[in-house]
Amino acid sequence: MNTKSLLMGFLVGGVAAGVATLLTAPNPGYQTRGILKANKDEFIGSIKDVKDAAIELKDSVAYASKEGKTVIQSFVTDVKTAIYKWQLHTEVNKNELQKDVMELEETIKELETELAASNPK
Repeated sequence: MNTKSLLMGFLVGGVAAGVATLLTAPNPGYQTRGILKANKDEFIGSIKDVKDAAIELKDSVAYASKEGKTVIQSFVTDVKTAIYKWQLHTEVNKNELQKDVMELEETIKELETELAASNPK
């Protein structure tokens, strides 16, 4: 979810809640206005706190995203290096195994030839 749309949702929800509260307030309008004027600084402080928290959240998300990207790139590089080293290490064994298989095939052919020669039909 986009941070901007989340904050917009909070703002719209807060305004709607404020309007609903004003419309259903048990006090008459002049008392409600007096209460709002008296608490104006508190409301403004709360709005500033929400704004500061949103900015801090945005910065934290940006930092985490950047760090995550760096860590993932490092991990991918490490995995590629490990695979390359493994391939080099197994290449030597692969070549030796191929030589052994070829020697076994030659030995089997020689044995078949000797058996065919010793068993005349």
